[in-house]
Amino acid sequence: MKALILVGGYGTRLRPLTLSVPKPLVEFCNKPILLHQVEALVKAGVDHVVLAVSYMSELLEREMRVQEQRLGIRISLSHEKEPLGTAGPLALARELLNIDNEPFFVLNSDVICDFPFKDLLQFHRNHGKEGTIVDPTAQIGENCTIGPNVTIGAGVVVEDGVRIKRCTVLKGSRVRSHSWLESCIVGWSSSVGQWVRMENVTVLGEDVIVNDELYLNGANVLPHKSINESVPEPRIIM
Repeated sequence: MKALILVGGYGTRLRPLTLSVPKPLVEFCNKPILLHQVEALVKAGVDHVVLAVSYMSELLEREMRVQEQRLGIRISLSHEKEPLGTAGPLALARELLNIDNEPFFVLNSDVICDFPFKDLLQFHRNHGKEGTIVDPTAQIGENCTIGPNVTIGAGVVVEDGVRIKRCTVLKGSRVRSHSWLESCIVGWSSSVGQWVRMENVTVLGEDVIVNDELYLNGANVLPHKSINESVPEPRIIM
């Protein structure tokens, strides 16, 4: 399995430290930030790490060659000649990442946490193998289908039998059982009832309640509203 880590930034917020070393090699708890990630990836079964490098790439390569031998993995470098954002490095490294058509992890190099890589991989494989971003604190029920292009925020609860695709569900929201969401944004701390269908760029503001068995088609709902009837045509609910 492979992982792509984006390490090309200049680390301006850590200057003057990053005038001497690139940010991924700055120590956190006496270990380079990047090494926390690489070791967690290895524990999850990753055996090939691709680094999208730019700034001070020689120092990164020197350090990673040492870790490559120590960890018994392959570490490749994909060089950016200019900053390419997030999607650019993916495109640049596609030949390395698509060798065996297997899923791969993508990380920014400055994130430190308890990485739930095994749980993320299992979730990905159980939900159609599409692109998914699920906060580790979210709860996903049984027989759900999540993806493609879904982001689920912190503390979100998705009950059994829910179908979500091309949606963002923001922090603290709940989607109750057997609802269908497509091309929607569910605002913070909102609640979508059972057997609800929402589609066509429906957007719920913060703290919105959608009651059971309703249909929302392109609705834009302002914060703190309760929806008690279907919205069959696109409109703003104030």
